[in-house]
Amino acid sequence: MTNQWEKQRKYKRVFFSRQQGLTALFALPGIQSTIPVKIMDLSLGGMGCVLIRHPNLTFKEGDHLTLIELHDLERRRIPADIAVEIRWVIDMERFQSIGLGCRFSDTPPELEKSLQSFIEQGPSADEIKPQTTDSKDFVKKKIAG
Repeated sequence: MTNQWEKQRKYKRVFFSRQQGLTALFALPGIQSTIPVKIMDLSLGGMGCVLIRHPNLTFKEGDHLTLIELHDLERRRIPADIAVEIRWVIDMERFQSIGLGCRFSDTPPELEKSLQSFIEQGPSADEIKPQTTDSKDFVKKKIAG
């Protein structure tokens, strides 16, 4: 059975476990330090991620962040420096983490090429599984763990 969101997907999407260690660094407006997040799924169009709850950080749909870089356990790094819009937020007090669904804005062609290669190869090509659930549902199931 094909869901409506599957029909609307423009890009191949893969998901990662926390053990695979795919992470990203975000810069927030008005904050000088970067914020690390664990990437749960990734496509050329965006990503779903989780970050540890902090009392001074709140997010809402429509907020804008800057994606500084992506990296994995082997410390492969993709510098990004692109604008990201938050599309959805899972923020429940009982969870130790917050889930975010993000859309990339105006991805430069060279970064798109790097992302495509990274998605195809991933932390370990034999461990990548195509995502069969909606990002928000996937992150919601994994966020409490």
